[in-house]
Amino acid sequence: MIKSFLDLDAYQESFQLSLEIEDLVKTFPKDEQYLLVDQCKRASRAIPALIAEGYAKRETLPVFKKFLRDAIGEANEMINHIAFAKAKGYIKPSKADELIERYHKVGKKLTRLKEKWKNY
Repeated sequence: MIKSFLDLDAYQESFQLSLEIEDLVKTFPKDEQYLLVDQCKRASRAIPALIAEGYAKRETLPVFKKFLRDAIGEANEMINHIAFAKAKGYIKPSKADELIERYHKVGKKLTRLKEKWKNY
C-alpha cells in the first residue's frame, strides 16, 4: 500500500541512485567540476525531488503527471550524462552500463506510474 511518496519504488530507486551519483562524480576530473559534475548532481537529485513534490499535488492528476514527466526527463538526462562520462573514460564501461540500465528502469517505473496512477 502506498502511504507516501517514500513507498514508491521509483522514488526509492532514484534516491539511491542520487546517492551513488554523488559519490561517483567525486572521481571525475577537476575541469568537469562546474560542468558535468554539477549537471549530474542536479539531474540525479531532481528525480526523487520531483516525485516527492508531484506526489504532494497528486489530487490534480494533470499536475502530478507533469512532475512525473519532468522526472522522466531528468532520468533521460542522467542516461546522457553517464554515456558521456563513459565515452570520456570517467566511468568504467560496466559501471556506466549498470547505471544506465537502472535509470532506464526508473523511467519505466515513472511511465507506468504516470499512466496507471488510479490503480495505486
